[in-house]
Amino acid sequence: MKIKKSSVTLLVALPLLLLAACGNGSSSSNSAATKGNLADKQVVNWTETAELPSLDPSLATDQISFDAMNNVGEGLYRLGKNNKVLPGIAKKTAISKDGKTYTFTLRKNAKWSNGDKVTAKDFVYSWQRINNPKTGSQYAYLYSGIKNADQIQAGKKPVSSLGIKADGNYKLTVTLEKAI
Repeated sequence: MKIKKSSVTLLVALPLLLLAACGNGSSSSNSAATKGNLADKQVVNWTETAELPSLDPSLATDQISFDAMNNVGEGLYRLGKNNKVLPGIAKKTAISKDGKTYTFTLRKNAKWSNGDKVTAKDFVYSWQRINNPKTGSQYAYLYSGIKNADQIQAGKKPVSSLGIKADGNYKLTVTLEKAI
């Protein structure tokens, strides 16, 4: 009977100890979150189940990397509440009459973490790098359907022939093989 009582006590006490260990050591009235300082400093505390394998969008293949990239970066679009597709860096999208050419107008206030502006050339570089067979991206096939992507990945066309181009700093044009 003593074994059962100690087992029950352990089962009740262990979760309480673990919860206590999760505290930050300060009372809630003195915490920075209560005072609003964390929002001002833009601090994020993040916990993952393993080390971060990669922040390279061309080479990442795991959920931990994708979670981190989704939380620190933004693409042309983003998912909002209830998975609604919202504008991200692209503030406007125009589609050609034949449905094969998409022109994205980018926000001019988008910046990298070092303060540099995000431009259409950054997207061109990244998409070409992912499709370049020398990069070895396991997810390059996701770009199938973009003009010449399959031939580039097969090493039959140059990376520069990918159906993406920068028209100045804030216009990005993507050409597809066929309308979707």
